[in-house]
Amino acid sequence: SPWPQQFCLLSFAMCADFLAAALEHHPTRIQGRVVSEDPKMVHFTDFVSPEEAAHLLALAEGRWKRSMVTRGPASALLGNKMGASVMRAPEADGDGATATNQQSSEEQSSGQSYDVLSDDCTSSMAMLDYEASPVVERILGRVATVTGYPLEHVEQALVLRYTAGQQFRLHHDGAMRPMTLFTYFNDVPEGGETSFPHLGLQVKPVAGTAVMWRNTRGDKGEDAEADRRTDHEGRPPAEGHVKYGMVCFVNRAPQRDCSHITLRPAQGGA
Repeated sequence: SPWPQQFCLLSFAMCADFLAAALEHHPTRIQGRVVSEDPKMVHFTDFVSPEEAAHLLALAEGRWKRSMVTRGPASALLGNKMGASVMRAPEADGDGATATNQQSSEEQSSGQSYDVLSDDCTSSMAMLDYEASPVVERILGRVATVTGYPLEHVEQALVLRYTAGQQFRLHHDGAMRPMTLFTYFNDVPEGGETSFPHLGLQVKPVAGTAVMWRNTRGDKGEDAEADRRTDHEGRPPAEGHVKYGMVCFVNRAPQRDCSHITLRPAQGGA
């Protein structure tokens, strides 16, 4: 693997070096292979370059925190009725489970979704602002292109770290997110797969690759419902291994104004 298993806190100068390298070295052509037509799932090679991954991990340093999940009524997270608010939580398991004592009984009974720490998800995450760097914006543009959605529907990128034994048990990303793309920053020789048990598929972490899947049935609007065939889990890396990656969610609601941004194919390919 071109990336080490551990990353130290980086100086400003080193971060600048990573940015310069990432701006210069990026994929000029992304190859995709359809692994499932229904539900739609595509596997990409060379989705991010080693330099881009190193830069994104440098941005994540100092921002790591324990990943959280979103709890709430299944009808809200997985059904076809949503409130006006836009959920920006890292992940959504949509199981309607009872909250931990981090939430008051009033919050639990309000019928709204809320974020909690959970033993179901033990990884660490770092959310990257849209304006964190030009590289972040470029990769989000890549996500918009391959998913077929406008850039303004792509949520903020989440860099993830799974150390040995850490996992995200079976969950769904929510009906408000018609598409998900997960890209892997390093090889994981043992463990760390993204598993889709209802489809009989497992994606092995290989540096630079990505997997994209559709989360919903129906159209792209508010009537879409969760496709539970794409329930998935992040399996734990084996002892001595760490998994780094980034998840990008496409939301059915616009997340920001992108009228000032124009997406152009990279020279020499898509």
